[in-house]
Amino acid sequence: MTQPKLIAIVGPTANGKTSLGIDVAKRFGGEVISVDSRMVYRGMDIGTAKPEPDANVGVPLVGTLNRIEDLFGLNKPFLVEGVPHWGIDLVNPDEEYSAAQFKEYAEKKIEEILKRGHVPILVGGTGLWLSAVIDNLDLSSTPSDEKLRAELEQKSLGDLFHAYKKLDPVGAEHIDRDNKRRVVRALEVSMLTGKPFSELQTRGESKYDVLQIGIAVDREILNERINDRVDEMIAHELVTEVRSLKEKYARLPDRQGCTIESMTGIGYRHVCKFLEGQSSLKDAIEEIKKDTRHYAKRQMTWFSGGAGSGSAGKRGVKIQWVMNSKNAIDLIEMFLKEKTPQK
Repeated sequence: MTQPKLIAIVGPTANGKTSLGIDVAKRFGGEVISVDSRMVYRGMDIGTAKPEPDANVGVPLVGTLNRIEDLFGLNKPFLVEGVPHWGIDLVNPDEEYSAAQFKEYAEKKIEEILKRGHVPILVGGTGLWLSAVIDNLDLSSTPSDEKLRAELEQKSLGDLFHAYKKLDPVGAEHIDRDNKRRVVRALEVSMLTGKPFSELQTRGESKYDVLQIGIAVDREILNERINDRVDEMIAHELVTEVRSLKEKYARLPDRQGCTIESMTGIGYRHVCKFLEGQSSLKDAIEEIKKDTRHYAKRQMTWFSGGAGSGSAGKRGVKIQWVMNSKNAIDLIEMFLKEKTPQK
């Protein structure tokens, strides 16, 4: 059986994935699936660096719609320069969204894109979500204990990560340590099974013939881009965005605006500290820059395979690292012309 071809554009934040994804989609008739665990939240636009949508965003693709999904806008692409983007604005900031949910969503979208005769292009830096799709990870077989999880959720993020690092040092190298729900889940599974969470993410048989491309950027240049991006976010009213979200979700029963899980992400938690008088805006900006640089370093650890064993540790050998978009276009052109091996 011939496997459908899939392109994945990966790497750390601010390395040019979004722009390359759009260029590739335009050239090869593709549609983009965003693989970013923060862009799924509606109303969190500036701090997640969502691409600017076209004026006609939300036009449904005729012939592929499910009435229920269309009613809630889940089958309307986020159009950027005329290119359909999926995986953006899927849930509200106070809702949970897991890697398993994304895997199910992405596989459905890939099927729809292929039926339209287009090329599916995964673009993003959330390593586990990418691996869930292209490595067909089994995310459903890990145990759970609601009582233990409730106890863990009462602890600080710092304490949780410290405990998790002791049980799973490999997993701690690449987990999104700013995502409390994710750290709680990884720690919960490690405690229940007595095995590192990173070793329990088993692979199934691959469903796709995948070309993974990473844009190689010098560390100093990447850090400069990150610093410039943060300055642009502040100039584009990141503080106003965070204040609005804080006020909106503080009005909900049993909710405090800055403590919902999505607001613990980089940028949002720092501005929250400023709004609550715990830091100056200048200090908040510098902390955002520093934590984003650290996050980019962890992303590179994931994609380079430096995390050691487990699913993350085998990734670097599969990724074709390129210096510019021309190199990427040439690789993709050859890949799409090649015959896919029969399964």
